[in-house]
Amino acid sequence: MIYFVLLGFGVLVLLVWAFEPKKKHTYLEEFNRTVLVSNMSSESGQAVDLKSLSDRTYGQMISEKWVNVQKQLGRFSYFKILLAIAVFGFLALEINDRFIRGNVFIVVAIVEVIGMTIGYLWLQKREEKMFEESFPDALNMLSSAVSSGESIMHAIMYVGKSLDGDVGAEFKLMGERLQLGESADDVLRKSCRRFPYPSFQFFVITLRANMHRGGQLKDVITRLNRLMFDARSIEKKKFALTAEARMSAKIVAAIPFIFLLIMQAMSPDNYEFVMFHEEGRPILYYMLISEAIGIAIVWGLMKGVR
Repeated sequence: MIYFVLLGFGVLVLLVWAFEPKKKHTYLEEFNRTVLVSNMSSESGQAVDLKSLSDRTYGQMISEKWVNVQKQLGRFSYFKILLAIAVFGFLALEINDRFIRGNVFIVVAIVEVIGMTIGYLWLQKREEKMFEESFPDALNMLSSAVSSGESIMHAIMYVGKSLDGDVGAEFKLMGERLQLGESADDVLRKSCRRFPYPSFQFFVITLRANMHRGGQLKDVITRLNRLMFDARSIEKKKFALTAEARMSAKIVAAIPFIFLLIMQAMSPDNYEFVMFHEEGRPILYYMLISEAIGIAIVWGLMKGVR
């Protein structure tokens, strides 16, 4: 029973962490409260309607996340999702047979939720990494096109035709929407929902403000690109400084479970005693709790690096 409670607590922690509002987006709300200008459109009394970038209902957010997941999975997205569910179900049956031997439906449900959550977070991390690698190239192309005298609409279309990947496809879609006569605010707002990252949101903010108020767009884009480069350099430096600690934490976390697998193969009687005997269960609970506390401490220390 305690084992299921620990698994349920782990699932709850993962869900809370996955849907916790990220602090990196709070600057939008602060900027929305402080930067006000005279009326620029009939819909808003400020240069950029930042609420359109950050404030949405939960239903809209879930719908947008689902659409983004389908785009991230590519072709046959439904088949891939069903295949992942089947793989996690088989893994749950193996875990239940080898380690838990409890209610199979509860174990399958817990493993499915944990597996799908980890898969979703992995997809988001992969897309964000791809975006951070491709977006500076898009900014360079956009800056070059604007410098040569192209309008912002033709510059966006040029980036869409010249750049490969999801970022290029999104710029191409933005250009097609602008050609069809859709307002620039609506086009940029929709694209911002496709890539809800601070760098892209800041790009949208500066672009919309420039389109309505004027200014040296080339200089703004160049400075934005430099800021992104510096931020990426700092992030890589942080990962380099914490690489040893992260690898040590992973090794230490894996050792007890590797030991259990070795004990299952070499000493089945002791494995049965630790995993399923009432007198051996405290050893198992001590291992799980101590590992969780140790990993939490290491994770907190690494997250505290600035």
